[in-house]
Amino acid sequence: MSEDEREQMMQLMRNNFDCQDEPKLGIFWYDKFGDELFGVVKIEATDVPYVNDKAERKTIKSLHKSWWKKQEMRLAAGKEKNAIFRQDYTQIPRGRIFQRRDGTFEIMCGSWMDDNIKELIIDEFDLQKQKVEIVIDEHWELGHGWSEDM
Repeated sequence: MSEDEREQMMQLMRNNFDCQDEPKLGIFWYDKFGDELFGVVKIEATDVPYVNDKAERKTIKSLHKSWWKKQEMRLAAGKEKNAIFRQDYTQIPRGRIFQRRDGTFEIMCGSWMDDNIKELIIDEFDLQKQKVEIVIDEHWELGHGWSEDM
């Protein structure tokens, strides 16, 4: 490796270090027995575009249902050991992080949210320095999800 290539690599590492605390958008589940988040998929908010000029919010493309189905397939193939993936994904507390155009981050979730879970989410998605609002919506309540008829 040349000295120039080495310096480029070091600069890239320094840049990544400086961005560790950038706020993230994403999805998560909450394990009430372990009091922790799992199934977290996140991307830096600056790397996610708005879908179009009229979009009021942005978030990542990953869907809870799709992610869960992948875990179910891994479990069936013996590549995953956690039996939780045999359950209906809507029966596990889950949520999504959005960002509004005004910069506010929204934690979309069900009424199961409490201050402890909020702090776990803020820490996981690096939202400590951001304006954050909790938005309770029926879609995120236990047992609810996308209609199979849509």
